[in-house]
Amino acid sequence: MTKERFSEFLLLLLAMIWGAAFVAGKFALEGVSPLWILVIRFFLSSILLVIPVYRELGRVNSATLQGGILVGALMAASIAFQIVGLQYTTPANQTFICVSYVVTVPLILWAITKERPKAHTLAGAVFVFTGVGLLSLQGLHMGFGDFLTLIYAILFAIQVIVISHYMGRVPSPMLFTSIQMFVAGVVSLVLALISGDPILTGPVTSRVWGGMFYLVVLNTSVAYFIQNYAQQYARPDTSVIILSSEVIFGALFAYFLAGEVFTPRKILGCLLVIFGIFLAQILPKLRKSRDLRGISG
Repeated sequence: MTKERFSEFLLLLLAMIWGAAFVAGKFALEGVSPLWILVIRFFLSSILLVIPVYRELGRVNSATLQGGILVGALMAASIAFQIVGLQYTTPANQTFICVSYVVTVPLILWAITKERPKAHTLAGAVFVFTGVGLLSLQGLHMGFGDFLTLIYAILFAIQVIVISHYMGRVPSPMLFTSIQMFVAGVVSLVLALISGDPILTGPVTSRVWGGMFYLVVLNTSVAYFIQNYAQQYARPDTSVIILSSEVIFGALFAYFLAGEVFTPRKILGCLLVIFGIFLAQILPKLRKSRDLRGISG
């Protein structure tokens, strides 16, 4: 198996981990305030990640330091919007709105590089955002939690682009991730202290402990290391396609673990998002693969 194929497998595993994270976050919010969840999550994750590579601290170069600080700040800001938004929306809603980064990435690259996206990307964007509208609009207004989640999706899209920019220039993805987590923890701590929110908001039940464990160990330490490692070898556009499968996993986990009810309007919105992702990212790849097989044949 080539490094590129192995990275794509890791990204699929990452999508599965992220898909369940919305339910885990909902469980953690039953006992811990959102910003303090981030403080605990990021600081513990940075410690878990630096332990195996503490001897490599001398290998920190400017790309590792600059990229780690920038990505860490972006991550803290984006996930703050996500975790606060989760208080006011459902896990499934957040899953499908978050995955709008699939079409947001090429739109942001358009703004940066001035290279116009292809027609299928723009058409996919229309379907994705129409689906998001069905999921989140309440009359002429977007739900508060859904609006915060949409901001998260935009910031995450920027984060994907920045990670791709730095990953080829760092000697240790795990060290980079540890710095990223520590910076995110510092930013989250500042936000938590400014907000004045209490650490605990309810009883710390087994669901809260389980949610926190999942967020710290799997959804942060393991997941972001996988993302940073895999994006060394997987193309950004391919990475986005694979990561977008979290929308399927997220819906399944929301239904089976959180008992979420899917109304006809919500189902239509979900289907439009999935179709938009297929149109923007997956269909062109299938056509390209078919054309290459035709040439080789």
